[in-house]
Amino acid sequence: MDFRIEKVSSIERRLDFTVPGDTVNSELNKAFGNLQRRVRLKGFRPGKVPRRVVEQRFGSSVRDEVAAGLINDSFRKATAEMEIFGRPTVTSQGKLNRGEDFIFSIAVEVRPELELNPYTGVSVRYPVRKVTDEQVDREVSRRLQSQASLAEVDGRGVESGDFVLAAVSIADGEETVHEHPGTMINMGSEAYYSGIESLLEGAEKGAEVSGEVTFDEDAQLAELAGRTLQVKATVESIQAMTTPELSDELAEQLGFEGGAEGMRAAIRAQLEESANNAARNQARANLLQVLIDANDFEAPKGLIDQQLNALLEEMKIQRAYRGEDPAKIQFTDAQLQDYRNRARFAAKASLILDHVSDAETIAVDDEELEAKYQEIADARGQAVEAIKGYFIKEGAVEELRARLLEEKTLDWLLEHAELEEVDPDAPDNDEAPVTDDDAAQAAAPEGGEE
Repeated sequence: MDFRIEKVSSIERRLDFTVPGDTVNSELNKAFGNLQRRVRLKGFRPGKVPRRVVEQRFGSSVRDEVAAGLINDSFRKATAEMEIFGRPTVTSQGKLNRGEDFIFSIAVEVRPELELNPYTGVSVRYPVRKVTDEQVDREVSRRLQSQASLAEVDGRGVESGDFVLAAVSIADGEETVHEHPGTMINMGSEAYYSGIESLLEGAEKGAEVSGEVTFDEDAQLAELAGRTLQVKATVESIQAMTTPELSDELAEQLGFEGGAEGMRAAIRAQLEESANNAARNQARANLLQVLIDANDFEAPKGLIDQQLNALLEEMKIQRAYRGEDPAKIQFTDAQLQDYRNRARFAAKASLILDHVSDAETIAVDDEELEAKYQEIADARGQAVEAIKGYFIKEGAVEELRARLLEEKTLDWLLEHAELEEVDPDAPDNDEAPVTDDDAAQAAAPEGGEE
């Protein structure tokens, strides 16, 4: 087999193959011989069908099979040392005839040979949001609301959001449709008697109210749904969610040391850590955007498709977790275009990071890999042996190492960049930095499991 490689573009190569006629003869003889031993035809004993009959009956399909085998075998040998992206395409193919050379061409996409502009000392602006007292207050309030409980309410009427214990009698003229001696009605989102809230609102404990109610179509009591009926109700109890006040004792019950002030300080530290992580991820994304803008090159379409497919799978998983049926999840044209743009960004970023890690001999050693196993194990509350075993079983060790290498290379680039923090809310911030959180996620892989 002879072949030559022609450079079509920075990412495209055409491989032109010539398989000698004697090799074609050998492969055809082998294929027909195997078929002759196996084929069964009426009027001939097994294994005794003449070669000329076999070739007349099965010649076309055998030649197609031999041609496909020669193409696959030739391509595999020729590209053993090449990195191929996407699906190779046979662009031309001659006929396979006995004694004649078999000629064909295959188009492939390869990694571009990058010659990057200087990637150290680049200027990168990124937003850093300061944690405010209001943010701390909101987070403290959220933690306190998690401790809220129902409590009896006296001295006022029923309000939206209350829970009302009421005796209910519902009639259609003289006929009683539904009766309950004491049912709890959620004034915020009642499911069974939806529509009755307007009748109860303002009524105080012990009050008897009556009137006409049109129940909602989605009321879960089928005999009421969508009907207009006469309702009598006696309010037996009014309860409301009560949020406790922050105290030293409650703060310690929630696991914070130093009482109320210690809780506020710890929450501020958590918010600041989260803001710093977000800022660092945004700095990574902005740095890669600067490098992509400064270097004009194509990313292989196959690599973009790989990134796009991975992103779409991630989006499907997220939507499935939110309760959507995975079999019915679809994406709009606008969403697909957005995801493809993000995939193109991720593909170019990956190529740049690979180039830098090679040029600067950045690598991930076994100790760093073991440390990542431990980090994942600690985060998931599992034994490190189980986490390591999972990656080995799934054949994902090298993928994890590659993601760690990207992360390590990004950190190296940040250390060698000119970083400038900016306040995203400042009125004089005319030169707005990149603030695409999705791009930041694509640019800053965490190196965890898929």
